[in-house]
Amino acid sequence: MIDRLLYAPQFVDRWTMWLGDLLQNVTFPQNFDRQYDGRNAYYEWMRRSIGQEKSLRDIAYEAVSSSGNNYNNDAGGANFPLNGLTPMGPIQDTWDNMFNKAATTFLGLSHYDCLLCHSGRNHLDQVSLWGAERTRLEAMKMAAFFSRISTVKPRLATTEFYYNSYDVTDRPAGAYDLNTNYGNRPNREPVGTLRALTPEYFPTGATPTDGNWRSHFAANMVEDRMFARNFANRLWKELFGLGLAEPVDALDPARLDPANPPPAPWAFQATHPALLEHLAQELINRNYSLREFLKVLAQSSAYQLSSRYEGDYKIDYVPLFARHYPRRLEGEEVHDAIAKSTGIMAGYTIRGLETTPWAMKMPEPLEPRSNGGAVNFMRPFLRGNRDSQFRSQDGSILQQLALMNDPFLLSRIRVQSSPTLTAVSRIQDNAEAVEEMFLLFLSRRPNEREQALAVEFLSRAGGQRNDYLEDLAWVLLNKVDYLFNY
Repeated sequence: MIDRLLYAPQFVDRWTMWLGDLLQNVTFPQNFDRQYDGRNAYYEWMRRSIGQEKSLRDIAYEAVSSSGNNYNNDAGGANFPLNGLTPMGPIQDTWDNMFNKAATTFLGLSHYDCLLCHSGRNHLDQVSLWGAERTRLEAMKMAAFFSRISTVKPRLATTEFYYNSYDVTDRPAGAYDLNTNYGNRPNREPVGTLRALTPEYFPTGATPTDGNWRSHFAANMVEDRMFARNFANRLWKELFGLGLAEPVDALDPARLDPANPPPAPWAFQATHPALLEHLAQELINRNYSLREFLKVLAQSSAYQLSSRYEGDYKIDYVPLFARHYPRRLEGEEVHDAIAKSTGIMAGYTIRGLETTPWAMKMPEPLEPRSNGGAVNFMRPFLRGNRDSQFRSQDGSILQQLALMNDPFLLSRIRVQSSPTLTAVSRIQDNAEAVEEMFLLFLSRRPNEREQALAVEFLSRAGGQRNDYLEDLAWVLLNKVDYLFNY
């Protein structure tokens, strides 16, 4: 069963969406305009990577080190460093931000954003044992790996297709100069006679052996133990709703290794440090295969626990994963589930891409721009925009109101409109019709109580049976197990 799910066609759609959230694929972020062609190339690169079962290690390496025009599909990964473009400041601000984006995304180390302004002592003492011991100089040496990147908009002489695109390349020379007195971060001033920095990877001390500094950072990054810990933790959270270490993008390397406990009064950051370390090693052993690692998680006893807990459940049990935590479906998943259950498919026009009926095939959460009704229905499910607002699993009354009242749903549960409900209406036996309805909408058969109530309800329909079937469909769509993955 797990193998069938991992190789279902929807697998590529679902995990391309996850990767798009992680790598922040959006057309018009705050700091620059990627444009539709850049977004599409980024999306196609991600989808191709997931579909071809490229390892997470190779995806991360390409995202950091790729060169080429960001509109070209074969250089789609070059869109990742563009997330770090920082206007209104010296070029060092951009290099800092490019490095911080990479460290946060692939190592779970967002505290570098703080360290690139000042050393950790007296700033991170209460939140990160590792960060409190790090210096701004170390952080800037890490950012220096990006100091030879070039992001230039090409001239229009070749073709208008490349208008407003970026050519991402690397210069053969250059360094991280300590010469700024304005911008988004404090002044970068010489340290003694040191006026420019060359790269040094912390904590190994590795330095580049040739001129392509960015690729050297990527190579060191994917060999860093924090890379494996980060993805093991992020993927655990994606399946379980809660990371073993939280927040997932603010890991503390000094409080993760079960073989090296932190000094008092510090405690391990991970609730199960040995498990996180074991999962990191499992990811390495499986060559960072997304499918294979998800299979490990799905086959675990923790994932296969019941969502019910026999006995008195306490809030203290939450980090112990004493039961399976249901995951609310994302807005795109809810949309696609309704479309598939009712058999009523839309055709969404996505600029520069093929028309699609599936929300999970949309390249960013702001789509479909061609259909406001679908966007309005999915918006309460907190899709975010991948830039200033990130996807959230929080609940809200608006989600319930959308499932009860939104025209997107109500228009799809009419017998005359829905092919699947039309087929159910032809089943004369009420018990058979009820069972088919449960299978159709909840992918399970009704229990005895549900069967009895639904059959009794339909028995009162008289000449209005289609209306009663529509009401039953509405009830099933509003059951809690339609909205949650148990």
